Amino acid sequence: MKKILLGESIVSQFVQVLPITIIIAVLYAIFRIKYLKNKEINYRKEALYLIFICYIVGLFNLVLVPSNFWIITWNNIFYGYGENPFEGMFDFSYSFVPTLYRVIKGELIIGSWVKTMLIGNILMFIPMGIFLALCFKKINNKNIFLYAILITIIIEFTQLIVGRSCDIDDLIMNSLGILIGYSISNLILKIKKKKI
Repeated sequence: MKKILLGESIVSQFVQVLPITIIIAVLYAIFRIKYLKNKEINYRKEALYLIFICYIVGLFNLVLVPSNFWIITWNNIFYGYGENPFEGMFDFSYSFVPTLYRVIKGELIIGSWVKTMLIGNILMFIPMGIFLALCFKKINNKNIFLYAILITIIIEFTQLIVGRSCDIDDLIMNSLGILIGYSISNLILKIKKKKI
């Protein structure tokens, strides 16, 4: 277990934040149970909200927690190191030149790492678009683009504060991921309505 908690793989990153995700999910469930006391409960909707909260916690840890925060934290827990997990905060790193532009100019070759980063940034925000469509009735076809841009701008500029890089590619790919997720969710809902 130590090897997984101290590793840098995708599985390790998932397992490292699992305890905090479970704690927040339990606290959220307790809050909702108290809030919905003596009210009719839509269990399907409540399960959806709980999954959304877990996704948000995971996403928050992936994109807004300082780099190596959890590895340092778990090292401190297991070995008693006194390293500061908040080291690197306020390290203002940014890129406002899109990768596609740099490729066209011949400054960059799209290798496997770049492809992985671009595709990964789309994939990790597809669930956000799905959840926005399913959980918030105020979000619709007219304003989803605005929400997608606002959410990613807030995340990218917050990353400057927590020592992550603010990147125009992330903004574009994350927004695209939200729009794809929203479109998938809408398509599924339309198909369901036609079957009824």
